[in-house]
Amino acid sequence: MNNRWMKNYVMGLVMTMLCTGCAAPHFFTVTIYESPDRVVKLQAVPDANNGKGFSHPLDIPVEALAQVMRGLRVEIHNTAFSLPFAGTPSSTGGQRAFSEPEIKFFAPLLAKGLAQATPEELVTFYETGEVSDLYELTTSGGLFVKGDELHFLLSNHSVKTRIWQDNEQYEAPYHLRPLEPIDPQPGRLLFDPPQLMVEPPTGMLSIALNAEPWQVGVRWKELKNR
Repeated sequence: MNNRWMKNYVMGLVMTMLCTGCAAPHFFTVTIYESPDRVVKLQAVPDANNGKGFSHPLDIPVEALAQVMRGLRVEIHNTAFSLPFAGTPSSTGGQRAFSEPEIKFFAPLLAKGLAQATPEELVTFYETGEVSDLYELTTSGGLFVKGDELHFLLSNHSVKTRIWQDNEQYEAPYHLRPLEPIDPQPGRLLFDPPQLMVEPPTGMLSIALNAEPWQVGVRWKELKNR
């Protein structure tokens, strides 16, 4: 009886590990927030920052993080679809990466994530919203701190997908792949004012992806002096 129980237990454990591997290609460590349409989690990063690790944990004021988010801009081809909370065009060039409702919601959660993250983790975020019975738009990415630089990664910005695509049998749902571009396209992530923008060096992330997320660094501590 005990042998049979142990055999079933081992088989169940193996199946769980296999299913988890299929569903979550990257290892999440802590869930900061999770709902059907918005997720904030910590994700382990192999050999982060060329093995040196990130500058976590870090207590960054929520308003300072919100100020950085307000300055983030995306340059991308115009689309006929937009989320109700999508950013508006900016006179300084490009489109705001985050709207005020998004900033109000995500800034406290991202700050909480940075305060809990280890040097081997980064904070990831994901949100989606339906635009019709068939389509939804997805925005996702992550952030980490390196020294005095706050780096944002934007993997997807209002990317249109069919709703059923997020439930395919042999592919992990998009909310489990926040750093993976769903539909890579030309574009870049910028910061306003540009003099506080830092071009990201290579090698800080060792994650196998089908394309690189847009990334920009910001010298966030200098914002309070402006």
